[in-house]
Amino acid sequence: MMRKLAAFVSLLLLSSSSLRAQLNVYYLNVGQGDATYIELPNGHNVLIDGGPSAAPMEKFLKDKNVTTIDHVVLTHPHSDHYRGLKKVFAMVDVKNFYDSRAENVEAIGDNNLRELADAEPSCKTHYPEAGNNLNWDSRVTVKVLNTCSEPVQLKYNDDVNNCSIVLRFFYNGTGLLFTGDAEASIENAMMRIFKSGLQSYALKVGHHGSRYSSTDKFLERVAPKVAIMSVGVNNVYGHPHKEALDRVRAAGARIFFTTGGTQTLTIPAPRKGVEPVLAGPVPYDPSAPVLPAVQAVIYIPEVEAPMNVNGEALKQLVEQAP
Repeated sequence: MMRKLAAFVSLLLLSSSSLRAQLNVYYLNVGQGDATYIELPNGHNVLIDGGPSAAPMEKFLKDKNVTTIDHVVLTHPHSDHYRGLKKVFAMVDVKNFYDSRAENVEAIGDNNLRELADAEPSCKTHYPEAGNNLNWDSRVTVKVLNTCSEPVQLKYNDDVNNCSIVLRFFYNGTGLLFTGDAEASIENAMMRIFKSGLQSYALKVGHHGSRYSSTDKFLERVAPKVAIMSVGVNNVYGHPHKEALDRVRAAGARIFFTTGGTQTLTIPAPRKGVEPVLAGPVPYDPSAPVLPAVQAVIYIPEVEAPMNVNGEALKQLVEQAP
């Protein structure tokens, strides 16, 4: 009897340990914006961006009973990435804030957020550099692939996009790539600098599926099996653009949209034969007869600014590269 009880207790402890050793990613449905919540195997948590408004973040954090976030990342100072973070600082204790030194001169909300981070008790602000490894979990490699860690004042959207903090997580043989809104020039630079270090099972598609990101060569290097696009239905930018959709599909990745709801990806504890699990709305299928949540967002806007291929972000990335 005692042996059976001991075996049962051991099984419970093993199951509990395995659950804790998972890495869980929540690609949040925040409309036209970006927000990703990550639970690390060591029990710490990460929030990358906060979406364009307070309500979706508030609901998610309440539903998950989140009271503390260990690591909050602002990829770049555009409102569809930072507005929701203001609510985060108001609701929960934030331990660490990761920021670029990019100043968006066309906005004041980014500096309001930075003031909140400065005022947060026990919150430390970090300015990582390209090539840094972030010590968030001893079992998970978190590498910075791009940012603007030197002060720079920017006016044009593509310059701000290209200062995005790009992160690659690697756990249990599985890569997860988060590209913010980085565009083609930064993708090209990261390919030259990090080479095979870009390969990832799951790609958070850059710039909401803009035609100016996710180039063929970049996708070939990343080789994603799964691609997640965070977009809002009928958004004014026309994201995702058909060109980007076609390129991602041609790369062999299954495409998932946040328009139908939050997507969840689980990387299990290291055990032989156990694969990552993606849960949420069904993947994009262009041959399906009815695609209301997807078809509604596929159109080409009348005007979009051309990409600046010689911006400050590209210069900094080259200079900071290891």
